[in-house]
Amino acid sequence: MLEGGAGTGLATRALVALGAHVVGFDLSAPMLEHASRNAAGAYTVLADGNHLPFADGCADLCCFAQSWHWLDPLDAVPEVARVLRADGAWAAWWSHPRADGTAWFDQYQRLLEHSTSYDRRQRDIDWSRDVAASRRFGPPRRIDVAWRREVALDVWMRDERSKSYIGLLEPHARDALLTSLEAHLRLAFPGGTLTVPYETWLWIAKCRTNKIGPLRT
Repeated sequence: MLEGGAGTGLATRALVALGAHVVGFDLSAPMLEHASRNAAGAYTVLADGNHLPFADGCADLCCFAQSWHWLDPLDAVPEVARVLRADGAWAAWWSHPRADGTAWFDQYQRLLEHSTSYDRRQRDIDWSRDVAASRRFGPPRRIDVAWRREVALDVWMRDERSKSYIGLLEPHARDALLTSLEAHLRLAFPGGTLTVPYETWLWIAKCRTNKIGPLRT
């Protein structure tokens, strides 16, 4: 199987543990170095998901853990269809906190939305729409999984620093926001551990046997 946007190998490691033979690809060589260490047994390739360096029909699954939205669907959809076998599948998933309606979470979301380009409605985007519209795949199916995450506050804040909408801020604005977010969380979770409801939304679509030509004209 192929894993797009493998990054530092968090999902790669889990896929290998489930017995999958994984080739992870990403545009970042430093991240792939981490992936190679984190996911022993997986292969990694420096590659652009819009222009895959893999042979036609080489994979039974091409998946994307919180990375599909970085690609151009006009290029990526036909490329994924090309490298999949006739009975192969595209899959992509995203995990988001879903504590809406609780005071601490709603205020936390407002702080993010006020200071960054973040919009909580992005959590509800149907990321399978371009796959469905391409006619290269059958109708996508969505699977929702609810779970709870327990995480140390310091680890949560480290994750927040890695978010693109925070990283793109000017340094003084970024530091001020992170300070406000951390102070808010320390009031809400004085013990230093967050317990947060999450949902993972997974889309999966089977590749059609009668694949059509390029999307671009």
